[in-house]
Amino acid sequence: MKKIFSQKLLLILFALMICSGCANDQYAIEKEYWWLKKQANDIFKNPFSTPPRQVEVAVAKFNNFIRRHPTSPMALDAEFTIALIYQAKEQYAAAREQLNAVLNKHSKSDQVCAETMFLIGNTYEVEDKWPLALEKYKAIIQKYPMTQRGFSMPMYIPAYYKSKFQPEKMVAAYQEAIDHYRNIAHRFTNSPIGYQAYNLVADCYIGMNDWTNAISTYNTMLFKYKGKLPLDTLQMTMAMIYYREMQDTANAKIKLQELLKEYPHSRFASQAKKFLKELEKK
Repeated sequence: MKKIFSQKLLLILFALMICSGCANDQYAIEKEYWWLKKQANDIFKNPFSTPPRQVEVAVAKFNNFIRRHPTSPMALDAEFTIALIYQAKEQYAAAREQLNAVLNKHSKSDQVCAETMFLIGNTYEVEDKWPLALEKYKAIIQKYPMTQRGFSMPMYIPAYYKSKFQPEKMVAAYQEAIDHYRNIAHRFTNSPIGYQAYNLVADCYIGMNDWTNAISTYNTMLFKYKGKLPLDTLQMTMAMIYYREMQDTANAKIKLQELLKEYPHSRFASQAKKFLKELEKK
């Protein structure tokens, strides 16, 4: 009996030693990578004063890390960091070469491919080659629409035109985004994805200061998702739009009253009560 107990104890201790070793190995990997990222951040802070040799050494160290730890989540971050180092040094061709290698290596992951294509597009954008950047951004929307990056990409394009003070192109891009998100909303009508797509349609109208169509979109969402998803955020947003943008106090009050009736314990309840009292004084 003592012998069996001793054997079991030895097995437990051996397992703990292995786990402890794994933990130590992981800690060592993370510590090593922390130092690599610190070197990269030094380059990002002063890219133009960083000597070429320092860049070469940093890139070599990241590549060495990738070779030694190919299955680590940090390996992918290292691959992206190399591209960002090249971009910081305005070596855009080298950055794209690195990113295209990442694209080929991770071709089975839509999320990674979408993010990589965005970074490729970004190299063109910072190089002031917007048509080439736009080509990549639209490819993300077409190929990877349901990835995190792909889902947000249609909003990125009008934001670019807004930053460049090109209102006609901004409006055209918003209209394209509206069509895109409406199609997704119709495909996923009764799901949170559809709700999120409708929300982005409303955001597009808000971006164009088209408050009437924004409210119309929100009303569609209230009809489609009542009883399926919490809608207190929606009602609060509508109340604010009615009051601040459309000077429609009556409808603002209605939305606040609906919010308090349907969601008495909402995180907006206190704010809605205070807002409603102010409106009732007017």
